[in-house]
Amino acid sequence: MCDRSGKCSNDGTCQLVLRNRKTGIELVEHHCKAHLVLRVWEAERDDGLDIVDATTLHQSSPG
Repeated sequence: MCDRSGKCSNDGTCQLVLRNRKTGIELVEHHCKAHLVLRVWEAERDDGLDIVDATTLHQSSPG
């Protein structure tokens, strides 16, 4: 997993929301786009997790 900023590549930052099937608790993770693809692949194969949402986060430019 990337650090909280997701700045492990120049591909931008994505937010992934996962839900534990047993408890219903949602977990938010931050990844660069490259690691997001891998994490989604892992989560799809995990019987205990559901993918709720994956969103690209747009960072505002300094004004």
